[in-house]
Amino acid sequence: MENSKSLREGDLADILVEKGSRIFTLVLYFVSSFVLSGAELLSVKAPLSIGLAAACKGSELLCVTAGGLLGAMLRLTPEVRLNAVIPLSGITLIIFILEKYGAVKKRQLILSVSVFLLCFVCGTAVMFSQAPTLPAFILAVCSSLLCASSVTFYSGTTDCIRKRRSPYMLDNHSLVCIVASLCTLLLGSSEISLLGFRPARFFGCFVIVTAAFLFSRSGGSIAGISIGGCIAVSGTSVALSICYGICGLLSGIFSKFGQIVCAVVFTLAAGIAALLDGSNEGLCVFAEAAAASFIFAAIPKSRLSRVRSNILNPKVRRIENEFGSAGERLLEASRAIGSVSECVSSVSKGIEAMSPANDILICMRVSERVCSQCPLKDTFCPENDEFAQILEKLSQGETVSAEDFSANFNAKCPSVPRLADCFNRVHASRTAINAMQANSARNRELACGQFDWTADLLRELSEDLGKGAQVLFNKEKCAARVLSEFGFEVQSASCIQPLSGALKLTCTVDGVPPSTSLSALTAALSRELEAQLNPPEIRETEGGKELVFLRKELIKIRLGSAAASCGGKKLCGDYFECFRTDSKAYIILSDGMGTGGRAAIDSTMTVELFSRLIRAGISLDSALSITNSALSVKSDDESLSTLDIAEIDLFDGSTVILKAGAAPSFYTFSGKVREIEIPSTPLGILSKVKFSRYSLKLRGGDTLVMVSDGILGCGSIWLKDEIKAFSGGTDASGFSEMILDSARRRCGKKFDDMTVITAVAEEI
Repeated sequence: MENSKSLREGDLADILVEKGSRIFTLVLYFVSSFVLSGAELLSVKAPLSIGLAAACKGSELLCVTAGGLLGAMLRLTPEVRLNAVIPLSGITLIIFILEKYGAVKKRQLILSVSVFLLCFVCGTAVMFSQAPTLPAFILAVCSSLLCASSVTFYSGTTDCIRKRRSPYMLDNHSLVCIVASLCTLLLGSSEISLLGFRPARFFGCFVIVTAAFLFSRSGGSIAGISIGGCIAVSGTSVALSICYGICGLLSGIFSKFGQIVCAVVFTLAAGIAALLDGSNEGLCVFAEAAAASFIFAAIPKSRLSRVRSNILNPKVRRIENEFGSAGERLLEASRAIGSVSECVSSVSKGIEAMSPANDILICMRVSERVCSQCPLKDTFCPENDEFAQILEKLSQGETVSAEDFSANFNAKCPSVPRLADCFNRVHASRTAINAMQANSARNRELACGQFDWTADLLRELSEDLGKGAQVLFNKEKCAARVLSEFGFEVQSASCIQPLSGALKLTCTVDGVPPSTSLSALTAALSRELEAQLNPPEIRETEGGKELVFLRKELIKIRLGSAAASCGGKKLCGDYFECFRTDSKAYIILSDGMGTGGRAAIDSTMTVELFSRLIRAGISLDSALSITNSALSVKSDDESLSTLDIAEIDLFDGSTVILKAGAAPSFYTFSGKVREIEIPSTPLGILSKVKFSRYSLKLRGGDTLVMVSDGILGCGSIWLKDEIKAFSGGTDASGFSEMILDSARRRCGKKFDDMTVITAVAEEI
């Protein structure tokens, strides 16, 4: 009942949100139509609400019609009122007729032509009722064409609103439609003035400075020119309107230095234009620009930066589209292989459940071979515990004879020697069969484990194909522009941000200009791309030279290690490897079972196989399952090894410690030494094995120490004291050697294989 009640409450909340959104949309259409009904173009009223009505239908059309008619009655003079009322009523009637007969083909073209004809006929009629002139006729034609063309961009805008398209995924056509619609709204509200202060111009200034910050110089200049043009034709000085484009360009150039700098530059540019104009209107323009910049600067930086990142760094949908079918097929294959594992496991359990107990089966076989032919089988039956004592002796590995049966049984049964011999034979045969069945069960279990990790691997590949990486298109253009400024002839540029958070910029150029400073080039690209880059790696290609810039990591790891084998043997049972990828550093340590050559083989195989899988992009859990299966089937003998892993993110220091039967690790945090001891199972014992995980964050000066169990043969208190004394020192190798020597002295001559790895984090 509680679940049903919460569900109904959730549905009610969704309904209220949906209704509220719908009401807000209808109000928006009504207000927009009211504003557009009085749009002024070069002193001529252009009823753009007609074009908005032609782009709507249903309840939206009713709201637009009502808003347009109300605006015409309140804002237009009687001479031009009919020029808005009649076309608006006519286009509404035409739309109802088209919807009634289901006419959808070339609907937009039909409505555009209808809008032009209605506006032109009414406009010329009004003109001839007064004093007709050639300029008035031309303005009437231009006004009718504007209303007719507005149907196109209003249709695009209403389509985005109707489909609730994300602003980060708009195409160029949709963006142009929205910008054009916004400009016409400015035209419609430009006549509103409070002591020379016009809200339309204030809103236009806010849009310009915001576009400059979000879209850099191109966004600021385009928004400034568009809005400046609209404000110019609505009555503002043309010279002052031109300054909007210049202000947008300048603020866009300085937008990379931050939100405040962008606002200040826009205000100063508007102030200079106002001083050059010297009129009261120029002062109003400056005041409007300053007020808009102040409000823009007051917006939280985190929100604007998030929007800017989403706009400038869109996710690449084409990767998902191209490989979507492949991802689905991999997911289906994963499910199918997983079902095979479940089927094999279910059948195995069924077979085991159907098989009788071992003791019962032996008695059945003996009775079938000996007692079935005995003449006393219907008159004599042994006591219940007679065969139980025989089976107990057989289970202890001994053989039975006639003397092992009771005297009463020997006196009555004529086949005691044969019975004893049959018990020995059947038990030996059954023991061999049990061993074979156990081996088969183990093989089935291993096969199920292999099916499981194969299914997991396919599922991970499917998820990776679905997620894809990010291609930073705008940053590619910025990088190409910077390279051109440094004299490079750029053939292509590719900027990719993987899921790991790293950044890779690859630029193909004709050649490197002489006397080019690669450090200055790297610094310029870092500022433009807003990411610290390493100096480029230059490669020779068939088409020229390839410059590869990688994002500079924030954390650097200094490593030191030391190892010693048990009893001074040539081969050590411990093995480790350290390597890094584009964004992470890995430390992998394994301790094989026992000492000497066999342990060395197990640990080496574990680390080498696991590291290869990680380098190939396999996840840690899938790599663990594959490595465990490989150890299980490596030989008939038992192969055990531990696995101790540290995965360090080089960009934020986030570290994950993963253990499979490994010894404790140690790390420093705020001057204290903490021990990582988590229970886990080594590899090679069970068909399925999982990591035990521990998460931490390394900062500059922190130390991580990983050891094999030989180091801890005399406890860990002394080791903690040594790590605390070291506390982020510079010589990681020397510290590792010192720990190894100290452990050997404490454990004496009979020490186990020993390995110690020290990792010191250093902020770059």
